[in-house]
Amino acid sequence: MILYKLVKTYVKFGLFLFYKKIKVSGKENIPNTGPILFVANHQNAMMDPLVVSSTTSKTLYFLARASAFKNKIAGKLLNTIHAIAIYRQRDGVNYKKLNKAVFEHCLSLFNEDQNILIFPEGSHDIKRQVRSLRAGFTQMSIDYLRANPKKELLIVPIGLNYSNTLNYAESVHVIFGKPISSRAFFDTDNDTKTKNNLRAEVYQQLRNITVHIDDENYDEVFKSLSDKDYLYPEVTNLKIKNNQLKVKFKKTKNKNIFYYLMLLNSVFPFLIWNWLKPKIEAVEFISTAKFSLGLTVFHLFYILQTVLVFSMFGAMYALIYIAICFILVFLSTKTR
Repeated sequence: MILYKLVKTYVKFGLFLFYKKIKVSGKENIPNTGPILFVANHQNAMMDPLVVSSTTSKTLYFLARASAFKNKIAGKLLNTIHAIAIYRQRDGVNYKKLNKAVFEHCLSLFNEDQNILIFPEGSHDIKRQVRSLRAGFTQMSIDYLRANPKKELLIVPIGLNYSNTLNYAESVHVIFGKPISSRAFFDTDNDTKTKNNLRAEVYQQLRNITVHIDDENYDEVFKSLSDKDYLYPEVTNLKIKNNQLKVKFKKTKNKNIFYYLMLLNSVFPFLIWNWLKPKIEAVEFISTAKFSLGLTVFHLFYILQTVLVFSMFGAMYALIYIAICFILVFLSTKTR
């Protein structure tokens, strides 16, 4: 648990330097006691669970695709931040048997009043919409309620709204919706009815706290929204509903002097990024890759340069240099 808190603090610091602004709404909707099942939309790969974990004081476990654990180093890191592997048919294993064990583990966590984060869309997608939800979280709720007839399992929907999911120095608005009583939808004699009604309720709640564009006019609406619009789903969804949108020319944000100074001070890490970027197959992983480099390669490079400055000029200049490194990153991020 101590290691989890240390890693969480480090990640939170990294997110502070990576995003221009992280706004959080609805924290009062998070119950103080009992197990909680958090459910969120999924646009931005690993950034989604990291952002959610950093914006609540709750200890979270979250489900992640099993293929992410194949690399031993990545697997250990994921275990450190309480990721639980969930299997898919495409993984080429007996996924039903393995997932049964995963669900049993999740139920044991609920029995210990722990909290689980799940992305019920089943996969990530950069599109600005809430996709249809899979039934896994509803089955998890049913199993817990049936095993604990006198207890409640509250479901808290989370809307993750990024101004831009790909770029550095963007903003994100995390909205915690009102808790949903899973027991209120629990029909002891009809699991299918329970699943359908609970899934419909969660889906609607997620659409209320996330900018949602329907497929039928997606391209037209997408062209009419600015990056800032995505941070305010209630207002933007109303505009979409009432067709109050006009096509906008989307300006490219100019890089400021602090960005170029940071680039000059970080040439080697940026060369690694330029080498890595073409190898990223899914655009949803671009932010994750950028952030991972920021937490590892950039920080390590600054430390090595600080050691070099220390060996040449002494402790005072080394401290001044490392301070300048982080001030440049801070100003590059916050003044974009």
